[in-house]
Formats: sequence, C-alpha cells, structure tokens
Amino acid sequence: MWIRPADSLKRLIRRYQLALILVLAVAAGLGGLWASFWQAGYQASLRFNGLLVEAQAVRGDLYRQIKAVDAVRDGAPRDDYWQRLYRIDEHFYRMREYADTPAEQASIARMETAYGLILAAMNRIVTTPDSDASAAATGTWQTEDFEAAYNRLTRQVAIQRDELAERLGLWNRLAPWLAWLPLILGVALAIWLNRRFARGFLQPLERLVAGTAELASGRLSHRLPNTGVAEVRQLADTLNAMAAELEHKRRALIERERQAALGALVPVIAHNIRNPLAGIRANAQMLDRQAPADEIEETGADIMDAADRLERWLNALLSYLHPLDLKRERHALDDIVDGAIAALGGRLAAADITLDRNRAPAYVDVDAPLLEQALHGLLANALEASPPGASLQVATRVDHDRATLTICDAGPGMAVVPDPQASAPLPTTKRRGTGLGIPFAYKVIHAHDGELNYDSAPGGGTRVRVRLPGGEHA
Repeated sequence: MWIRPADSLKRLIRRYQLALILVLAVAAGLGGLWASFWQAGYQASLRFNGLLVEAQAVRGDLYRQIKAVDAVRDGAPRDDYWQRLYRIDEHFYRMREYADTPAEQASIARMETAYGLILAAMNRIVTTPDSDASAAATGTWQTEDFEAAYNRLTRQVAIQRDELAERLGLWNRLAPWLAWLPLILGVALAIWLNRRFARGFLQPLERLVAGTAELASGRLSHRLPNTGVAEVRQLADTLNAMAAELEHKRRALIERERQAALGALVPVIAHNIRNPLAGIRANAQMLDRQAPADEIEETGADIMDAADRLERWLNALLSYLHPLDLKRERHALDDIVDGAIAALGGRLAAADITLDRNRAPAYVDVDAPLLEQALHGLLANALEASPPGASLQVATRVDHDRATLTICDAGPGMAVVPDPQASAPLPTTKRRGTGLGIPFAYKVIHAHDGELNYDSAPGGGTRVRVRLPGGEHA
C-alpha cells in the first residue's frame, strides 16, 4: 500500500487512537441502543399491562355497581354504590394517563360515554328507589356499547403487544450478530492499520537498518531507500547525505594518503633504481674495452643480477601498492604457518638453522594465500637474521578470542623498529631485499583486523608477534 508523502508517524499513531475511539464508540452505541430499546419495550409493556388492568377494573366495578343498585332497591345502604362510582372515575383517569395513541384515547372515550349512559340510569334508581321505569325493574342494562368499546380497546392493546413482541423477537435474533460487530470492526481496523503501520514505518525502518549495515561495512556508495513515513524519509535523507559526505572525504583522504605515499616512495624508488642502473652502466662501459672472455662473462652476470634485482623490487612494489581483496575462510593457523615454512624450501638446512616448532589448536577466518605470503616474508627475515647453527622458534597459541603466532630469531636485533603507520619501505642491508616485506606484512595483517608487533627476544634477537581474531573451534 502506497503511503502518501504527507503521512507521518504522528498521523499513523493518531489513526490508531481514532480507530480505538471509533471501536469504543460503536460498542458504546450498540450497548446504548440495546439498553434504550429494551427500556422502551419494558415501558411499553408496562403501559399495555396498566391500560388493560385499569380497563378490566372499570368493567369489574361496573358490574359490581349494577349489583349494588339492585341491593339499594332492596333497602341496602347506598355507600357501596357511591364507592364504586368513585373507583371507576379513578380507573378512567389512570386509563387516560396510560393511553398513548389517538385510537386508545378514542376507545376510552367510547367506554366513558357508554358508562355515562348506564350511570344515568343507575342514578335515577338510586335517587328514586320506587320508580317503576328503571332498567332494574326489567333486570336489563344497556351494556352493549360499553362492552363493544371495551373489546375494541383490548384488541388495540393486543395488536400493539404483538407488534412489540415481534420487534423484540427480531432484536433477539439480531443481538448475537450485533454483539460481534464491535469485535469484527476492531479486528478489521487493527489489520488495516497494522498493514499501514508495517508498510509505512516498520518495513522502511527494516530497510533503513539493513542499509545502515551496508554503510557500516564500508560501502559508502550505497544509498538508503527514501520510503515510508516522513520521519523515516527524513532520516534516510540525512544518512544518505552523511554517507555522501563521508565518501567524498574518504576519497579525499585516500588521495592525500596516496600522494603522501608516492612522495615517500619517490626517493626510495629513485635510489633503488639509480644504484642498479649505475652498476649496469659501469659494467656496460667495461664491455667497450678489450677484456678477456672471463671478465666479459663476469660483467654480463653482474648486469643480469642488477636487472633481476630491479625486477624483484618492482614486483614487490606493485604487490605492496595493489589493493587487497580478502576472501576469508576458516583455517587452522598452523596449516598456514606450515605453508609459509614450506615455501622457504631448503634454505633452513642450507643455513644450518634448527626449527623449534610449537603448535596449538588455533583457527582464524583469513585469506589463507595472502596471509601465507605475508608470514613467509616475516619468516624469511628471521631466517636471514639468524647465524648458522642457531634455532628459529615458531609457536602458536590461543588466548580467549585471539590467535597468536610468535617468531623468535637469534640475530643481532633490529636497528630500526618498524612503524605500522609509515608508508615508505624500510631500509635494508640484504642483497636481495626490497624493504617492502615488513610493510606488506603490516598491510595484510591489519586488513585481517590483526596486530603485528616487534620487540627483543629473551636471550637476544628479535621477537615478532602476530595476533589475529580467532578461537579453538574450526
């Protein structure tokens, strides 16, 4: 679902709040409607019952009043008659209060009219007991109109009660479904809002976290997606701008470091090239003279040796300057060290050097060929520094989450302690040396998040420590 640019996290939260209020309002509305309907039904039922009760009371008191008239003619007191009259008036009064429709009021009026005619006849008998023209003399009373009005009223009330019962029955059938309506509405709103929240905030935030991991790994050219709510988009824009600025500054820093390295390398390059070239030129001048064949052969060998030295130095320089592309895999550190020792060939035996080897179950995540090349240079330096008959100690061990390789030679020690921050080659006194072996080892080991340290070995010589992230498990 697409999120409008105007959307923000604040608006999403506000929608959650409004949705909650809506669900509560629907639930309260249904509850209020339910209570109001049942209250109205209860009040209507009470009204119908009250109307019927009062109508029946009027009818019952009417016939008791007629009997009281007969008793008066027989000499009974008139008190019961007048009490019935007052009670009937009260019942009619309450009936008019219960009446709610014009039809009910009309039926009550008919009952009152019919009762009035009967009452007039009864009053003549009560006031003139000896009258022979009374209805009591014949034993008949004109109650047909009263009964018709009474029956009409009861039918009207019965019809309204049936209609009320039908509405109540319909409501009872709908009530189980209506009771679930707030829950269904709440679940639907929750699903819809969760989808909006996930697509507008959570998913863009996850992409933002993944993108920042890319930036943290050094891929400053990676750009974070500008999607989601306004706050996430603003954060993505800020991080993208920061990454672009860091990338620009890194390029500038790399360029400055390259220029500094080239500035430091130029004198060394000039010196290392000038010396072999001078030797080649001097030997070439000697070839111009008439010289014996053995001298010419020796001069040619010197020229080839100088050219080979130039080639070795240029190869070492290219290897040092070339960017490293690490392909890490899990390896036993002793296997890599053994490979570097094997690359020395028969130089240990030729130099009459004894190898003192100690092993440990140390495993590291490294580019094995590249690390082996760097260790080979360190071992070659230690071999060439050791006098004949000496012992070269090579040991590995594990300290918590670090694997350590220690190389101790029996040489005179290092005149200059290598600087890991230096860009220029180190001075060398070896005939075949380039001065780039130690800087190259520094470069490789630091690329593996390791450390390369030099100090004096116990009993003389130089001790080299290589520490790499690792452990005892393959």
